[in-house]
Amino acid sequence: MSTSVPDDGEIIDELVDLLLDRQRPNKDLGQHFLIEPKVFEKAVDISGVDNQSHVLEVGPGPGTLTHFLLATGAKVTAIEIDENAVEHLHRVHSEPIGNGQLSLIHGDALTVGWPSDLTHVVCNPPYQISSPLIARIDNWQNDSKRKGDALLKSVVLLLQDEFASRLAMEFGLASRGPLGINTALNWNCSLEMKVPPHFFTPHPDVFSRLVCLEPCDLIGELGISVEPRLVKRLVNHSFAERRKKMRNRLKGVPRKIERVPNWDRKRWGQVVSKIISEPNLVDLEDGWQDFRPEDLEINEWLILAEKLQQINQELDK
Repeated sequence: MSTSVPDDGEIIDELVDLLLDRQRPNKDLGQHFLIEPKVFEKAVDISGVDNQSHVLEVGPGPGTLTHFLLATGAKVTAIEIDENAVEHLHRVHSEPIGNGQLSLIHGDALTVGWPSDLTHVVCNPPYQISSPLIARIDNWQNDSKRKGDALLKSVVLLLQDEFASRLAMEFGLASRGPLGINTALNWNCSLEMKVPPHFFTPHPDVFSRLVCLEPCDLIGELGISVEPRLVKRLVNHSFAERRKKMRNRLKGVPRKIERVPNWDRKRWGQVVSKIISEPNLVDLEDGWQDFRPEDLEINEWLILAEKLQQINQELDK
């Protein structure tokens, strides 16, 4: 008698049910388990993951996305903070763990070490860590550039739809902010499949969205010479009070400006004083000092940061 091979939908249901048999979803950990096969298929497809890839998955939970990633032949490192989910993953994915295709780490993905040879990040992270996770991925990419290591080829995340819109700055001024501007320095962001609440168990209260980040070098492409950390400090500081005009925001000192090479609070004040008194030093539209932060395009932030850096360097001569 022949036995039927379970399809992906049946495998997903089984993996989720086996975990739910042992625990209720933890709301504090943002556990909403995706159960729609076509979303997993789309995520893997747009990521470009293959049998030469090493993929980081954050928050594998029941191991459903893990199943699809392993099916590509890729090596997978999965980081899970929930002890019950870790025990479950050891049971249901014992074979790939045993042969080394799957490495399972029990810990917080925002703090534990990541493998040095990652090529992709593909995951359905808890909504509440979306912003710090993207920041860590971005820092990872920047550190790899500085060290001359291999870079991530793509990042695919399933995010809250509203957050995804801000990340991609989908609606222009209404969604322009430090999240999208800082991300755009290193990543081209594309919005993919929208995912309704009923594709999860339990249902979240909001729609989700698949997002694909592909690496770029916006500063280099625009031919601008500026330290990326200066750009980020400038943008974050300016948007902290986004209704104020740029002249007023610049007069304040960005937090942790000392972490940017060759900058401190005194030097910031000297540089800004010169720019405020001579606004035409910056190659921006007349009256730019009276703009609010969201009025500036990404390239204009880079132009402003580059001029700040140039004046700083001139003061050292």
